Amino acid sequence: MQLVNFAEKEWGHEEWIVNNDLYCGKKLILKKGFRCSMHMHKVKDETFYILSGKVLMETEFEGEKTVKIMEAGDIQHIKINMLHRFTGLEDSQIMEFSTFHMDSDSYRVEVSGKVAQEELNNILSKVEF
Repeated sequence: MQLVNFAEKEWGHEEWIVNNDLYCGKKLILKKGFRCSMHMHKVKDETFYILSGKVLMETEFEGEKTVKIMEAGDIQHIKINMLHRFTGLEDSQIMEFSTFHMDSDSYRVEVSGKVAQEELNNILSKVEF
C-alpha cells in the first residue's frame, strides 16, 4: 500500500496523493487567517477545486488582477505564468490537479504566512459580491 506524503506549510499542509511525469494531485489543508505565497509557475498548469470552507483567491495574468471568494464546489484554473495566492477565510480543504510538480518551478514574489486583519479587511473591501 502506498501512503500519502505530507508537506507541512506555514499556511497548513499538503497531502500529496500522486506526482509523476504526467500529473500531480494534492489535497491542501488551509488554515483560517493564513495564505500561501504570491507565486507563479513557468511549467506547471493547475486547477483548484474547493472541497470545503471559504477561500480568497487572488490572481494576476497579463496585467489583469482578480480577487474573488471561493466556496465548496468552486473551481479556479491557474495558467502557466499566472500569479496566484489563496487565503483561508475559514479553515478550508482544496484539491489541486496539475501537471507534474517540481519545487524549482515556483517563483515567489511575496511570502506565505498569517494575514493581519487590517490587510485582510482592505483586500475584502475590493471584492465584488
